[in-house]
Parts: sequence; structure tokens; C-alpha cells
Amino acid sequence: MGLKVLVRTPNHLGDCVMALPMISEAREAYPGATVTVLTPESLADLFVGNPGIDDLWTIPTRHVHGLIGMMKVKEIIARGAFDVGYILPPSFGAASSFKLAGVKERIGYIADGRRLLLTKPLPLPEPLNSHHRSVVYFDLLRRGAGVGFEYASPKLVVNDSDRDRANQILADSGLGPNDRYVVIGFQAVAVSRRWGTERFAALAQRIVGGLNLNVVLLGAGDDRKAGDQLMLMSGVGSIHNVAGMTSLRESAAILARAEAFVGNDSGPAHLAAASGARVIVLSGADDPRETSPISTRKTLIRRERLSCIGCVKNVCPLKGDAFMRCMKEISVDEVYEALRESVKGR
Repeated sequence: MGLKVLVRTPNHLGDCVMALPMISEAREAYPGATVTVLTPESLADLFVGNPGIDDLWTIPTRHVHGLIGMMKVKEIIARGAFDVGYILPPSFGAASSFKLAGVKERIGYIADGRRLLLTKPLPLPEPLNSHHRSVVYFDLLRRGAGVGFEYASPKLVVNDSDRDRANQILADSGLGPNDRYVVIGFQAVAVSRRWGTERFAALAQRIVGGLNLNVVLLGAGDDRKAGDQLMLMSGVGSIHNVAGMTSLRESAAILARAEAFVGNDSGPAHLAAASGARVIVLSGADDPRETSPISTRKTLIRRERLSCIGCVKNVCPLKGDAFMRCMKEISVDEVYEALRESVKGR
């Protein structure tokens, strides 16, 4: 009987997209093995139908973090009697769950004081944060399994069922099968990465009036109210708010059909890139070398001259005129022109 391999995914959408190349190749690294993926239930849809995965297990949202969560995850893992485990989250708790559950070989990067919990603790690449996180995840598999696989960028393929459901959601919001649109990802988990509802509303107005395209607002359920506000602020029709109405695969299908995606550096931007969409990414507090969506059809708008650029803080610590300059200095005109150039000739 072959080895039983378990991969614990990261806890956020963008990171899970970046981990797709590693996860998709895990079975190839262990010929004859069965591969199980363990992921937060809110992200499971991302891995459905992946031919490199034999089984998909989920962690209830309330148990993703914390001491109680660690013990609950241990109970989930223990029933699998796994031979090899890859631990992508860098936390002590994630590694502890694998150790307590009796996973025989535990592979992960050295972080958060967890070296002794791992049977194969691997140092992060030097210098720190000099490699893209997607490559770092992939290197964990290469180094852990001792294989020389070539890295390929994240890719998410949608099927006819995903497209049919996505088209129905768009139809319910007033978009027909031949209507062209731009997707706007108007929110981000980190406040420091948000361009702002008012600016996105002005951009949506320009897209509808200047490019004769519809606008689709994409996001989570918590974003829906802000999306409704954005629609009102824009003062135009042809804006369709589907935030909170789509699964991840339906979102990917909507993105794959779009003329382009415009948004903050966030999970939807990574999903857009992996779905093959043209992407316009507004970058500020993030570090593009490490976490920017990977795409050959990406336009990055960023204020490189700012001394605070790439601070990777979730909340801007500056005051006065310096507060959120990395976002405030990106103008609506600049983003509109980048988008216009991207969709020109489509």
C-alpha cells in the first residue's frame, strides 16, 4: 500500500492560490501515494476537482485558530494515520496538530519556535522574503521529497458546471451571455491595502462611460454592503454587485470571462491571475517580490519612490498627510488609463 500524504493549506485565499503549484504536484513527488488536503472550510472550493488530490478534508471556521482549534485539528488528522505531512502555515499550532496526531514525517519551514515539532525542519530561503511565496511553498515539496520538479505558476481551471452557475448568477444580476464587463475587487482584508470605495466608484463610472463596459463587483459576504455603497456613489447603471453571492469556483469562472480585473493586492487578485484574467493590481503595503499575483498579463501600479512602500503592515502607522500615501497617490486617471490600455483591441 502506498504512502498517505497530508497537506495542510494556508488559511487565506491568496496564500492558497499561491500554494496550488505545490499541492497539485504532491502526488507526482510520491508515486503511488494518496494525497489528502486539509483546508479551512471556506477555502475548500478552491481544491474541488483538482486531479492531484485524492481526498479533501475541511476545518470548521471556528477551529482554524487557537488552542481549542489546534486540538480539534489534531482529532481530524488522527483518523487518517498519515505517513507524511506538509505544514504550509508557519504557526506553532499547525505543527503541533501534526505532532499530536502522530503524523510520522512532518515537513515544514522553521518558524514560530516549532523546530522540534518537525521531523524535517527546513530553513526559509535566504535572504528572507527574497523569493515569491508561491515558489517558497513549491520548494518545500522539492526539498521535502527530494525531487527536481520545475515550478509552474498557479492555475485554476474551471469546468462547464462552474461556468453555467456563474453565468446564471450574472444573468440574475442583469448581465447576458454576450455582455462584456470588468471585475473590480474593491476590498482587502488588510485596511492598508484598500484603495477606497470612493475611488473605485469614480473608476467604475469611467469604465461604464468611457469604455462602454459593465462592471461586476466581486467579494465576500461581508463586502456586500460596501459594494452597494459603491454602486450608489458611482451614480451610473451597469454596475452589478455579486459580492457574497458566489463560491470560489463561480468567482473564478466570472473572472475568466471578464475583460480584466482591477483591484487591491488581495485574494480575488490572486484568483483572477490564476483564472487567466488580465489583472491591474494596486500595490502599496504589500511586497510584490513575495506576494504579488503571478501573471504574464499583470499591470502593477505602485509608488516605488515612497520610503514606506512595502511596509507589509495591515494598518498604516503614519499620520497626517503621510497616512496611506501609497494608496492615496494612485489616481483614478492612472488606473483607468492602465485598464484602457489592457483591454484595448479586445
